[in-house]
Amino acid sequence: MLNALTSVGAFSHILSRWRHRELGGAMQDNKNSNFQGLSYPRQLVGKSLLLADAQWRPDDSWHVVDYSRTIGRGEDDFARAVDNLLSWRAHCAACVRVKGEPEPGETVQLYFGPTVSPCRIISVERSPRRVDLIYGTMHGHIECGEEAFIIELDSDDEVIGRCVAFSQHSWWLARLFSGPARIVQRWATKRYVRGMGRDLENVVVGC
Repeated sequence: MLNALTSVGAFSHILSRWRHRELGGAMQDNKNSNFQGLSYPRQLVGKSLLLADAQWRPDDSWHVVDYSRTIGRGEDDFARAVDNLLSWRAHCAACVRVKGEPEPGETVQLYFGPTVSPCRIISVERSPRRVDLIYGTMHGHIECGEEAFIIELDSDDEVIGRCVAFSQHSWWLARLFSGPARIVQRWATKRYVRGMGRDLENVVVGC
């Protein structure tokens, strides 16, 4: 049993390293389109996924949010969660309306209350048991940083939703009221993840 667990762990590590190598290659190939207009340093692009896999940590000037929970069980719940994420219905659960397609290189607009925040889709990776979506902030966003959304069907057949982000305040009002702004950010993060697992078929995309 121990040898089997060790083999599984080694395979997971190899798969993780391969995924990040593929992500780095994909981002390099799309350098001109994916990186243009981003409001955070180019060397940090794609790091949110490394942060999620405990392979990187930003310095203390960046605020980190990492929230995960079980949102279902089995392939049907996994498929529903993926659909909720890629249709942006999960964002509606946090009262965030998104315009734009979840495709690498695309620009999307996030509407929250009176604010409009542009993001660039950095990467969308799909496998039979895991889907990752990363977007990064563009100039004009109220925050500066990157966010990764992860849905995984684990070895116990549980569907895990996760949101990992590193950010700094960009908007002067957010800097002025940093405490309340971080509370709102944590609230939205939890709502995103919960929204992945909710039955949102009747929610109109765009909220």
